Amino acid sequence: MTKETFQIKPHEDGLTLLEVLADRLRCSKKQAKALLDNKQVFVNEQRVWMAKHLVERKDIIETVRPETKTQKTQILKRAGDILIVNKPAGIVTNGSAKSLEVKLQRELGNPECCAVHRLDRETSGCVIFAKNAAAKEAMIPFFKDQKVIKIYRAIVSGRVSDNLQTITRDIDGQSATTLIHVLDRTPRSSYLELRIKTGRTHQIRKHLAAVRHPVLGDKGYAGSKGLEEIIRTLPRQMLHAYKLVLPHPNDPEQPLRISAPVPTDFRDTLKALRLK
Repeated sequence: MTKETFQIKPHEDGLTLLEVLADRLRCSKKQAKALLDNKQVFVNEQRVWMAKHLVERKDIIETVRPETKTQKTQILKRAGDILIVNKPAGIVTNGSAKSLEVKLQRELGNPECCAVHRLDRETSGCVIFAKNAAAKEAMIPFFKDQKVIKIYRAIVSGRVSDNLQTITRDIDGQSATTLIHVLDRTPRSSYLELRIKTGRTHQIRKHLAAVRHPVLGDKGYAGSKGLEEIIRTLPRQMLHAYKLVLPHPNDPEQPLRISAPVPTDFRDTLKALRLK
């Protein structure tokens, strides 16, 4: 993770945040705008993403960026015509020329390779890909029949009680259930293992925010005001798709169990918060 902090000088008073970022970081305005769009900029400890925000003398500007290293995609398991891949944080699963799906197609030399399900851009961990459309279609019934077990790890705000074991709340008018197991906790944060029995959009993030234990670093459902620096300036949400259990495509009676190692930024956050 790369952090940069600077104070607005008298001659910069009244300039737009976009202009100042491009100048101080020695980058293009397009790159500066990307930082703002990804909500990686703070002004006086408040997250700001408006390019036209006018800065004032002595404002403190902070930028937080994850390390960017291009590495070959890690394939955790090959089974028949499916692949279980370890998705890094910061890349979309599909639907973009810069997606993990397109990257995997190039690496495998297989333009038919396609994602069976998705993770958020900032969520890391296990994702299922199919080598072709037919293999993807064959996986759909397993999801509909809830035969794919998805287990996540998350670092959240506050001390989660043992009494909080299940969250059942509708999301967008559809029923949704999240099961919770506390791995470790302190008065200010908790390390959770979560199993989702349904797959609604942003289910874990919405459920945890609803019970006032938002995922740390979540720019959509958790605020940043008043939090200490280690929490406030996390570059991404601390949510990791840790494990999948699913039927083997060639022998549905034999389950596959695949885990994705907890990434470095996640481990560093656990260490900083004294969680294990």
